[in-house]
Amino acid sequence: MKVDTQFWKNIIITKRLASSETNEHAECRSAFDMDHDRIVYSNFFRRLHDKTQVFPYAPLSNSGQARSRLSHSLEVSCVARSLGIRLGRYLTEQNVDVSPYDIGMILASACLAHDIGNPPFGHSGEYAIQQWALSHLDGALTDSWEKNDIIKFEGNAQGFRILSRLESCQRKGGLRPTITTLAAFMKYPCSSCLVNRAAGNPALKKNGYFKSDRLSFDEVFSNFPIPSTDSSKRAFNRHPLSFLTEAADDICYAVVDLEDAYHLGIIRFEDIHSFLEPIARTDNSFHDEKSYDPDIRIARLRSAAISTLINQVMDVFIEYLYKFQSFEYTSTLIDDVQSAKHYAQIKEFSQDNIYNSSRVLEIECAGFKTIGGLFDIFMNAVLEDSPGSQDAISRRMIPPQYFKRYENESATNDHNILIAELTPYERILSVTDYICGMTDRYAVELYQRLSGIKLPVY
Repeated sequence: MKVDTQFWKNIIITKRLASSETNEHAECRSAFDMDHDRIVYSNFFRRLHDKTQVFPYAPLSNSGQARSRLSHSLEVSCVARSLGIRLGRYLTEQNVDVSPYDIGMILASACLAHDIGNPPFGHSGEYAIQQWALSHLDGALTDSWEKNDIIKFEGNAQGFRILSRLESCQRKGGLRPTITTLAAFMKYPCSSCLVNRAAGNPALKKNGYFKSDRLSFDEVFSNFPIPSTDSSKRAFNRHPLSFLTEAADDICYAVVDLEDAYHLGIIRFEDIHSFLEPIARTDNSFHDEKSYDPDIRIARLRSAAISTLINQVMDVFIEYLYKFQSFEYTSTLIDDVQSAKHYAQIKEFSQDNIYNSSRVLEIECAGFKTIGGLFDIFMNAVLEDSPGSQDAISRRMIPPQYFKRYENESATNDHNILIAELTPYERILSVTDYICGMTDRYAVELYQRLSGIKLPVY
């Protein structure tokens, strides 16, 4: 197999989104280090500490065992960094002029942000937004792309919007990450109008950006030799590194969801042991010390299983490197690993015994009700040109920065002036931006106060 050195030079570049800035600290930090730092220090990333991963997280739960979106993102980032460094070392052995450290940081940064666009309560929150749109958008939006953006609302698209617009919202390019980090982040470089789950191309499974952010999307993919999947260039094949972003997430959530469920008493020691032990034993050096306490044995199994899956993912990536270089790989890495059968069994078991447990279903129901209720309260207030007294109060509760656009260059904080400058589509996205940025706890408390269930206490 021949490694195309020019290919890797063309798809790992340090250009920043919407910027001509240079790295002023090149002697100690690369551009990809700075991506990592900017994400870590961002408001939206910090709020992940109080967003549900699978199980209710403290303070919504009396248990401190469950992972939050923040701890999950940090763990995925660690796995991704290992994958990136492994890939970089292989490429340098093949005389490709790349830095293993840089590839590790690209993937670590992409995975830090991979859930940054999730609304409160995760997929339940996404579903609540989609259902609200299906019930209320008739007549509000006439453009099919704009309407699809809301009806098919995606946390992945919201994540791209946060990185490229909402953080530092009055500056073009927002956080201004490198376009390589953004491309590695984008598992679904596809518009909502072109989503096609049946196409067999994982890039088209979901939408990864909104029409409002088309210019940033265009800037990212115009800089890479990545082929478009349609003539309008509203969808592209994946950047090769995005497959590793996806694999890092797949590795973590399947394994650690089992661990969380065990610590919360939802599944038995025998259950988690039976699933992780066959994967861990693929590495001949692993030995299960039966004299250890059960919690320690599970932690060692989890660590060994993740390590084994990292090795297997890299084996697959290198085996099919020629397909990544020609953008012909259309599977997901985790489905092609040696332990794919065991991994599939974990997913099936988790679906039946973890994701359908009463604790998970309760939080999903609460999230659906909360997010839908907040949309009811704020959407009318923002869409009406002349809101009534109650709606006028509701619109003033949304911080003015959510209505600001760098395109408008408006310095005012007057809600009425800011909203008047926005189209109905932009107004809807403003509310979506506000609610998606909430933590689980804040969303619940705000909904309770505004609906009269709970009086505010100051």
